Amino acid sequence: MTKVDDPIAVEGVRFSRRWVTVDDGVRLRVFEWRPERGTGAEPILFVAGWISLVTGWRPLLEKMVETHPVYYIETREKCSAQIDRRLMRAAGFSIPRLAEDLIEASGQLGLDHEQTVLFGSSMGSNAILEALKDGRLPARAAFLVGPNIEFHFPRWGRVAVHVVPAWLIQRLKGFVIWYLQQFRVNARDDPEQMARYVRTVRAADAARLKLSAKAVQGYTVLPGLETIQAPVAVAYAGSDSLHGEDEVRKIVDAIPAGTAVRCPSNTYMHTAEVAEDFEAFLASLNTRGIPS
Repeated sequence: MTKVDDPIAVEGVRFSRRWVTVDDGVRLRVFEWRPERGTGAEPILFVAGWISLVTGWRPLLEKMVETHPVYYIETREKCSAQIDRRLMRAAGFSIPRLAEDLIEASGQLGLDHEQTVLFGSSMGSNAILEALKDGRLPARAAFLVGPNIEFHFPRWGRVAVHVVPAWLIQRLKGFVIWYLQQFRVNARDDPEQMARYVRTVRAADAARLKLSAKAVQGYTVLPGLETIQAPVAVAYAGSDSLHGEDEVRKIVDAIPAGTAVRCPSNTYMHTAEVAEDFEAFLASLNTRGIPS
């Protein structure tokens, strides 16, 4: 573990950073927070969405780390990941590959699978669902924000990720932001969500953005969801056009112990308020007779 500046800095919480090797030539960064006082609360493995920044989750993390040990892992499409240049190809950024990374990382982190709760958002949620299938990543439960049935691209986008070079994608980030604002995000009703997308797109590594976009084309989450035995709560916002309610319902209905959690907005799901929904879900596990 390496001592570095804490990106959220909560009083009474110890912070450290470490790297985990999940594949030959691939190391992922993990931020760890642990309350100085013993709380007995479940550890959380936190997997953020596509090209997300840890600062975008600060309000929720500040609340979580007060009571829970939290392991925030940055998946391989993010700028922090250390990847051998020879491995920079689309197959290395697929959802099943991200799931394998989580399985490997959880072992290296020494997590108690019977106690650990998985928390994910968007692409991170999909990686968690893939890892949960067939019990490959055992967990006490999972709380997921806006997983995708599949990743939707306009026709021009599907062509662009195959033919447009990474250096040009870097220059086209402004256009990507405009497209999200005009057609994919309700920027008027949820301006904070749009602001997060602007920050993450601008900070993204163009080459990895292109490879991960290529890798998820044709992906669908539905096959195998019926094999997930862990309780899974799926949080969604009715105003979020990127992760629609109908899609969330299909995912929840396919999971034997699936639960839908409706939230006021996407921004809400990134704030401290959603911690109450998360804790209520954990409390419900006890009432259902699931041992803690």
